[in-house]
Amino acid sequence: MLFYDEVKKLFPETSGIHLPGFAFLVVSNSTRMGMEKGLYVPFGDEIDLFESIEKGAIASLWPKNKEVPSFVPNHFPLFMVEDVYKAYIDLLENYKQNYNQEKWEIMTKFISNNESEQNQTMDILSNESNNGKGGE
Repeated sequence: MLFYDEVKKLFPETSGIHLPGFAFLVVSNSTRMGMEKGLYVPFGDEIDLFESIEKGAIASLWPKNKEVPSFVPNHFPLFMVEDVYKAYIDLLENYKQNYNQEKWEIMTKFISNNESEQNQTMDILSNESNNGKGGE
């Protein structure tokens, strides 16, 4: 499970409310599906912060050099980053290193509408499951 505090350690510059202890169920750059308790990552062809909030996102990565839209609620945390795509990759790698399915019953889903990112995500998850303990 990916927690707000872990994302804050990676990207300490934030705006909006702090949500210590909150967990993200989804990390995605796509607003095509529900994002209940999601972390929105705005990169690629489909960037729509407003729709991500409507779909259930509770926070987002956001480029430092871009103005925060006026519709963003004060209680919606934004992690300010230099490069959103690079931040997404860093977050994915960090999650992979700390991945421990035995510790958590519910895992955070990383979803991308970019085909190369989907392949990378699947490779990471399959490598982790192959390196984990077998069933007894």
